[in-house]
Amino acid sequence: MSSIRFADTGRFPNDTIDGETVLIDVEKGHLFLFTGIGPQIWQRLGSGVTPDNLVDEVASRYGERAAAPTRTFLEALEGAEMLRSDAPSAQSPAPAISWPSAFVVPALEQYDQIADIISMDPIHEVDSSKGWPHRHEERR
Repeated sequence: MSSIRFADTGRFPNDTIDGETVLIDVEKGHLFLFTGIGPQIWQRLGSGVTPDNLVDEVASRYGERAAAPTRTFLEALEGAEMLRSDAPSAQSPAPAISWPSAFVVPALEQYDQIADIISMDPIHEVDSSKGWPHRHEERR
C-alpha cells in the first residue's frame, strides 16, 4: 500500500460535523463514521499521499505510539474500498488541516442497515393525507 492514495469522495460523499466524519457508500449503501483523528486522516487523503508518508506524518506529530493505530485505520479504509490510486478528475485544493493537540486513535464504524437507521427518525412517521409534520395516528 505504498503508492499514492486518494480519498474516494465520489463514491463516499461525506461531511464532518462536531469532529466526526459521516460517509455514505453510494454503491453498497453502507454508512460509515470516522472518529478520533480519522476525519483529519480522511482530509489528508483528499490531496493524495502515500499511506507510509501519512503514518510518518502522524507519528512525527504525536509520537511513535500513533503509527500502528494509524496504519490499522488506513488498512481498514483500503479494505472498505474507500481509497483509490488515481487522482479524482475534479480535485479541489487541499484544505488546511486542523490536527487535534492530542492523539486520539482513529476509528472506523460501519452501519449496514441505513434503512433501519433512517426509519428511527420520527420524520418518517407521517400521516400521508396531511404530510409532514403531522404524525401518523394509529387507526383502531
